[in-house]
Amino acid sequence: MAWKRLFGKNRVSDEKSAASDAAAAPEPDGGGIVRRRPPAADPAMQSRLDALRQRRDMAAYDLERALAARQPENPWRERMELLDRSLATIEDDLRTLDETAPLPPISLPETPITDIEIRLEEPVSVAFTIGPERFRWEEEIDWDQRGGPVVRGQIVQRSGNAAAVVPPDVPAERRGELERHLAESASVFALDLRDRALNGEPLPERPTLADLARPCPVCGDWLDWKGHCDTCAARAYRRQTLRAEAARLAQERDDEEEDRHKWSERFPVARKRLADLDADIARLEAG
Repeated sequence: MAWKRLFGKNRVSDEKSAASDAAAAPEPDGGGIVRRRPPAADPAMQSRLDALRQRRDMAAYDLERALAARQPENPWRERMELLDRSLATIEDDLRTLDETAPLPPISLPETPITDIEIRLEEPVSVAFTIGPERFRWEEEIDWDQRGGPVVRGQIVQRSGNAAAVVPPDVPAERRGELERHLAESASVFALDLRDRALNGEPLPERPTLADLARPCPVCGDWLDWKGHCDTCAARAYRRQTLRAEAARLAQERDDEEEDRHKWSERFPVARKRLADLDADIARLEAG
C-alpha cells in the first residue's frame, strides 16, 4: 500500500538523523539570515559546546514530536485513519463474500460410467466410458537416481473429451465452467480407481456421470467425485486471507496509538531536557 511507503517504521530514525546532520550547520534567525553561532567563552570548552548544541537540536525535535502527539490532528491520527479505511474495505469484501447468492443448481443425468478397465502393469493405466466417449489415463513413471521406481507418479489423460458428455441444455454462460469441472472430476475419479486397484479395495458400485458433478448445496457450483467444491474452497481461502490481513492492519493501528501515547507522555521530560540544555549552552557562551 502507498501509505506504508509514506509512513514507514524507519521515519523516526530518518528524521532524527536529519536533525543530527543539521546540528553542525548555522541556523537562520527570525529574518531568515544565517549567522554564526557564538563561540564558547573558554576556547577549551568549544567541543563541549558543539556537543551540547547537537544534543539541543535533537531534544528540540523530541519536544516538537511530543507536542504533536498531544494535538487532535497529528501524523499518528492520519496513519490510523488510513488503516481504518483499509479495514473498512476488508469488511466490505468479507460481507460481499458472505452475501454472495448461490447459483441455480444444474444436475447431470445419471448416465452410467461403464467399461472400467485398470491395468496394473507398468505403466499403470485407467480407462472408462461415459456415454459415447472413451476416457483413458496413463501413469507417468518416475525413477530415482538408482534406476528404481519411486512413489506413484501422476496420471496423464490420453483420450476423452469432457465437453462431449455435457448435456446440450446446459446454459451457455455456465457450460464452459461445467466442462472444466467435469474434466478435473473425471481425473479425480480415474486417480481414485487406480489407488483402489493398487490397494486391493473394491471399485465403486454403479458410478454415473452425475456423481462427477453433484450440485454444491452451499454455492450452487459442482462437487467433484470426492465431494470437493473448488468455488467454496476458493472463497474460504479468500476469507482466510482477508481476515489475516485485517488482523495485521488492526495490530498496526494499535502500534500507532501506542507510539503516539508514548510520545505524548514524553512531553514534560522533553521540555525539561530542552530547558536544561539551553541553560548549559548559555553558561558556556557567557563564560
